[in-house]
Amino acid sequence: MKKNLVYGLLLLFTLSVSLNSCRTDEMMTGSEQAQKEKIAFFERFEQEKKLSKNASSTNYALPFGNSMLAYFEKYPEKKTELENKYGIVDLKVSSQDIGGDEGDNRKLLFFPMLKDGKVTAVIAGVINAERDYLYFDVHQNTHSDVFYLINKFQQYYNSRSLNKSDTTEIDEIIITVTRPIKLTMYDVWSGGGGIGSGGHDMGGGPGDYGGGGGGASTPNQPTNTNPCEQTKNIVNNSKSKPAIDSLKAKSSKGGEDGYKIKGDGTPSKVIHGQAHSVNFGDKGGYQGGYHNHTPTGIPMLSPPDIDQLLQFALAQGNGAPTKASNAFIGMVAPNGMYYVATFNGSYNDALVTFSQQDLDTFTSDFETRNYLYQSSKTPEGLEKLFFKTLSDMKLDGKVTLQRIENDGTVKTVTKDNNGKITANPCP
Repeated sequence: MKKNLVYGLLLLFTLSVSLNSCRTDEMMTGSEQAQKEKIAFFERFEQEKKLSKNASSTNYALPFGNSMLAYFEKYPEKKTELENKYGIVDLKVSSQDIGGDEGDNRKLLFFPMLKDGKVTAVIAGVINAERDYLYFDVHQNTHSDVFYLINKFQQYYNSRSLNKSDTTEIDEIIITVTRPIKLTMYDVWSGGGGIGSGGHDMGGGPGDYGGGGGGASTPNQPTNTNPCEQTKNIVNNSKSKPAIDSLKAKSSKGGEDGYKIKGDGTPSKVIHGQAHSVNFGDKGGYQGGYHNHTPTGIPMLSPPDIDQLLQFALAQGNGAPTKASNAFIGMVAPNGMYYVATFNGSYNDALVTFSQQDLDTFTSDFETRNYLYQSSKTPEGLEKLFFKTLSDMKLDGKVTLQRIENDGTVKTVTKDNNGKITANPCP
């Protein structure tokens, strides 16, 4: 449940985030200066935000947070140093994104840092206008503006302890910033002085913050998650089973519902969708999601479902080391049709970006093939349709498909080079 708390902050422009050109140049290596690739988290987020009216979130905490986690994956010693000195960064709570003056496309955002449940510092992130350089810096002192931020974040935690309702999305604490028309050298962007230097500098490009192309590093290789064990744990989990059973009942009616599922099987509150779609929203803290299809829908995971699987793969970094192959998405439909897809690629494989136009085209082809070849008449027809869709999306070999029979048997579905479909029972 998103909490929107509006606060006034009249003097935040004195807060230094240390982005002056001299300091940035000192931090950048020669390879970083040569990089022109965008940081993939921001590129994907802004493309979805721009092209899709149904973007899962407009909160820049998502790309800022995922970038920080990718950085910690590559530099674990930085994470240890940061936590020992200042506390743990809570990526589920943030300020709103703060923009520059007209024509200045940089973005600034704050996360709180906690020790023993108390906010002791804030970490500020700034992404440049080109989206190819990201910088984080910690602020922890008694300056009135820093104290104001710490206090406002602490007020949120104090109020949350009194209201223990479930929060499934990033809680966005809105800090309304009033700044001078003309930015000064002491404003929030320049870092020319003001409250003094921040601490624990973390700056870099795509190679440090999750890649973007070219020579960017891969922060996470595929893990050896066993798809059979993973899916059986989901299907047989006493926590997730009631939610899945409710979707089976819903599938014979109109409209789609969904649940996000945590690693231990705990489901979110029900998410009500539309006639033939459901948007899981912010996926942080959840390994995957389940939803139902309807009597008039196609009883197979669709291109938008596959796209949301990729988003679950990216979200595995929220609060724990990223394991993209833990991600899954399940679908139940009338007449006992029940499929689960798990991600089988590397972390960077999940960074592929599809515009809304791409997804519309994939969906149109998906529906046309189903009509022409009557794919819905047999499981094998539906499974061929699914693998063709993966090929269209250039995700061959990156997604594992499993069919769950009425007796609970889990079968891994494969397609050989000749197009033959085989469903092998899991041991």
